[in-house]
Amino acid sequence: MIKKLLVNMKEQIDLLYFFGKDKMISILTQKPYVLSSEETIDKIINDKCSVSRYGDGEFHLLIQSKDLKFQKRSDELSRRLKEILVSNDDDLIVCIPKVFSKSDLSMRTNESKKFWKDHVANYRLLWYKHLDRNKTYYNSTFTRNYIAIEDKTNLKNYFDNVKKIWENRDLLIIEGKFSRLGLGNNLFDNANSIQRILAPSENAFEKYDLILQKAKKHDKEKLVLIALGPTATILSYDLHISGYQTIDIGHLDVEFEWFLKKTNVRTKIENKYVIEANNRVQDDKPFFDTEYEKQIIDQII
Repeated sequence: MIKKLLVNMKEQIDLLYFFGKDKMISILTQKPYVLSSEETIDKIINDKCSVSRYGDGEFHLLIQSKDLKFQKRSDELSRRLKEILVSNDDDLIVCIPKVFSKSDLSMRTNESKKFWKDHVANYRLLWYKHLDRNKTYYNSTFTRNYIAIEDKTNLKNYFDNVKKIWENRDLLIIEGKFSRLGLGNNLFDNANSIQRILAPSENAFEKYDLILQKAKKHDKEKLVLIALGPTATILSYDLHISGYQTIDIGHLDVEFEWFLKKTNVRTKIENKYVIEANNRVQDDKPFFDTEYEKQIIDQII
């Protein structure tokens, strides 16, 4: 813990020299402009835009401070995450957490407030260093709007609105092998059709070129939903550049499962990989669903 504090202190001193005193004061008082989860969803629905998202995990890989449980850091991963964070491409929104002030955290549980307060206290200056201060960002936690929200009484309407994103659309879901988005719930019941490409549940970025190659074989009229951790941030951007509408959908299915269960804690979900509940599904665990198997059109080992 002391070592971590000393490292963060050194980084902040380095930034002070990098920016200068006056610039540092400006940075400390000017938080990034991040729109709400509701505004983010409306933007996606109305403009049919693509989405690349950053959470604390993507940020740790960007600054190469640590590996994640399911993704090792690398120079190339860091380089691409830095590039996309400040990109300004038409019809693509870049999302970051809306957590940089007390008011941003007002709707969150005490546990979530503490997590983000600690994170911002340690990494605020590094976030600000890598962000484009003139850019409008959207809220990456629009896919995580249940377990960390204090008042859960009106979230059915929230999820109903999210589901409008893919209403009557043909979906291509690119996901970790054991993510199984929408399986056992009605998250995608309003979609026209679903096809799936399965990728590694861990360290997917090591297979990035192959995943991108296989994704590009598909019709650009399909809406592409991606759940592959930090790899999804980059894949969504690259597919968007190639003419697809792509959404880094993250943990939305897991949050929806917890909403359906009416749970207040992160719990395991049968037959699904839920890293936050230490639930790693294995190949040797018996599982078969006829409709799900029909949807799988490719696998990357």
